[in-house]
Order: sequence, then structure tokens, then C-alpha cells
Amino acid sequence: MLEFLKLVLMLNRLTPASGLTAERIAAIQERRLRRLLAHAKRHSPYYARKLAPFDVQTCQLSDLPTLSKAEMMASFDTVVTDPAITRAGVEAFLSVPSNLGTYYLGRYGVSHTSGSQGQPALIVQDRDALMQTFVVQFVRGTRISNRFFPHLERLWRPARMAVMTQHPGFYPSGAAFGYLPAAAKPFFKVLHLSVFDPVEESVTRLNAFQPEYIVGYTSSLETLAREARAGRLRPGATGTLRQIINVSEPLPDASARLIADAFQVPVTNEYAMGECMCLSSGCLCSTGSHLNADLAMLEVVDKENRPVPAGTRGAKVLMTNLYNFVQPIIRYEVDDLVTLSPKSCPCGNPFPLIEAVSGRDKDRLWIEVGGEVRDLPYYIFLAALHGEHDLAEHQVLQTGPNRYVVRVAAQPDKTLSAERIRALVTQSVESEGLGSALHFDVEIVPEIARGPSGKAVRVRNLAGPPPAGAH
Repeated sequence: MLEFLKLVLMLNRLTPASGLTAERIAAIQERRLRRLLAHAKRHSPYYARKLAPFDVQTCQLSDLPTLSKAEMMASFDTVVTDPAITRAGVEAFLSVPSNLGTYYLGRYGVSHTSGSQGQPALIVQDRDALMQTFVVQFVRGTRISNRFFPHLERLWRPARMAVMTQHPGFYPSGAAFGYLPAAAKPFFKVLHLSVFDPVEESVTRLNAFQPEYIVGYTSSLETLAREARAGRLRPGATGTLRQIINVSEPLPDASARLIADAFQVPVTNEYAMGECMCLSSGCLCSTGSHLNADLAMLEVVDKENRPVPAGTRGAKVLMTNLYNFVQPIIRYEVDDLVTLSPKSCPCGNPFPLIEAVSGRDKDRLWIEVGGEVRDLPYYIFLAALHGEHDLAEHQVLQTGPNRYVVRVAAQPDKTLSAERIRALVTQSVESEGLGSALHFDVEIVPEIARGPSGKAVRVRNLAGPPPAGAH
């Protein structure tokens, strides 16, 4: 009962109120930042040292040191605020697939980030932070009513959400659904689909489920859009479909138009990272997303960490998570190329608008299965590489039809086993039913070459697009 009441209060607290202003959001952000800094300085040995020269109640965020993923992982045991949490303990817990949905130490949800921009990272959150992931997903960036306590109606009419990504696993979004709080289950019904389930099977299940929301990668949403245009997929037949939500992949304007035309509902685009799943919520009026500035801070900066003006693309971002007090993440460096809008959003949402994110554009990979060409999400490789914690860098190359090379580089003073990498990737590939179709080699290299921008290129398609006329 206590968890249920907490969920109801959180649903209504995080639903943007009418009349909410940018000034009010800034005040909430400031209060949460000071609380986070004080907590980190008091309970994290790492931050006790890093923040020692600063008065955490008056200092400017821009004066504080930044945090890289490599440093966070190297100092993991002292970054966390509970001394019972250890990197070795978390890694051992994550090595057992059946632990998904079970709380580490009886109270923490854990996950791996994808490592799409370097080595994977371990993320530990308490139950409140995990619950908030669901609440923010639902109450922001989605079509809901604004009546007083509008979500209580979900007790007799649960929100129906279809999620088409990969099979559940310890990657952040998969782990989040694995930790769906018991109190939330009356509010949500979730249908899990894999991008590598047969399309016919997914269509049949979606037609039977009749979702209000469909969440997926651009590539999987395009596949569903083609099925809808052909008349085989009818998720809106009962008038329940309200929205399509893109995650984890760039959403080109042409793709957004294709999906919106096929389903005749808004298509929104979310920008987030495993270290902060509540970073933004999709805008209902554009392909941008709104920064949840009461829950996170996003500094768009140049290479020297100097702020760039809104409307100018930065060289990277510094992210501060304002709700994870177990593993404080303050001014965390991510080499995404982000542009904040200099104007208020026409939709009227008072939260800042993230106009564009171009740092994660990837070459599109493809595979032919049973005479049919499909997009191959990069995440099938990332799901495998989650299991190797000594990894520093990686790169996936498509070298020909159904042929790939997985390049990996170890962290300093660590070694990697090609056999272990092969076993991990094989397990991921076979779990998606592609064991007989996808062929790959593993190369262990000293480092991954950087592109002209100075960023490591994680994915490259050297094979080119599918042959003309392929379906």
C-alpha cells in the first residue's frame, strides 16, 4: 500500500501543472542540485575529495570538476554513496541473467549502459529512481488529460504500451522494464516485442493487444509503418492508438513522416542515456525533445567545456542527474553533439527544447533473412558487449551481406579474450534467432581509430546499402 501511494503521488507530482513557468522549473532545479551536491559530498568518498574546495550551497555548477565514464568506472566503489555497493559485486550480479528484475543487495536496480561511446558503465539506482523512470515516460511527452489526479482512471483502464526493441536484458531500458514496480502494474500493461521476432508474429500480437503507445527504434517503427500501410497491422482499429515514441536511434524527418502518415498519430523522439533515463521527453509538436530540467541538467559545451549559445551545436554535453543519490553523476562528459533551441517551443511546454542530437548518428546496418532484407539494430552487438567490463572501445563494421567485424580494445592494464567476445556476441545473435544468418569475426586492437571530429566511430557500413530490388 505504501508503494502504491508513493506511485500515485509521484504520478501527479511529475505531471506538469498548468501555469508552470521556466522560472519555477529553474527554482526546483536549483534546490535539487544543492541537495545532490550536499549528499554526494557527505556520503561519497570520491565526491568528498572532489568537492572539498567548494561550498556546495553557493558554488556555480560550471566551477565543479567534470566526470568521465572511465573515471567513474575506475573509482566506482568510492563514487557510490552506499559502501556495501562494489563494482565486483555488481558485475557478479549482472553475470547471472536470471537476476533481471531482482534487486541487488535487496534494494537496488542495476544495469549496464550500452558503451556506444566507449566502455560500458555500471548504473545503480534505488527503487524511487526506478519508479520515476516509468512515471516520467508516461506523464511527460505523451497525450494525457489534465484533470485533477488524472491517472487514477488507469486503475480500471491501464495504459497499454507495446515496446519493440530487444528481448529483456540488463541494458538500461530492458532493465527498467524488468524492475517495473509491483504498484505500477495496475496502471500499465506492457507488451514486449523483439525486433527479430518474425514480423508476422509481431503484427498478430499488436493487433490483438491494441496498444495506446508503441515504443521502438526508428528501424523497427519503419517496419511496422510498412505493415500498417499494407493493411496487415491495425493497432488503431479500436481507436486506442494515441502515440508512437522513438528511442535510442536518430529519427530523420523522412522517417518521422513515414511513421506518422502510416499510423495517423503523433511521433515523438526521446533523447536519453542509461546514466539518466529521465533526461528528456519527446515533443508532441516536433521531432525534438524537452529537457526535464527539474530532474537533470544538460550543459552544451565546446571542447574546452565552455558553454555554447542556444542554437549552436556543441562539441559535447555535461550531464548532471538530479535524482540518483545512490550513484551521483555530476557534470558527466558525453560526446553527443547537441543543439538547444534558442526559442520557446510552440507547443507551449515550458521545459527547454533539445532541437537536435547528431552525435549518435550511425551507418545503417542490414541483414538478409529468408530472402527478406531487414535493418539490423546496432544494439544486438551492444547487448553482447555489456557482459565485458574490461572493454574500453569497440567498433562494428559491416563488411558484406550478413558479414560483420567486431573490433574491441581493452582498458589500460586489462586484457580481452577473443573467444569470450565471440561467445557473448553469439549468445546475443542466437537469442534473436539470427545464429544461422549473421557471420562475424572478432579483432582485438590497441585502440579504435578516431574520425575527423575526434570521435571514435562505433559503427561503419563498408558494404553499402542492400542490393537494388531487395525486399
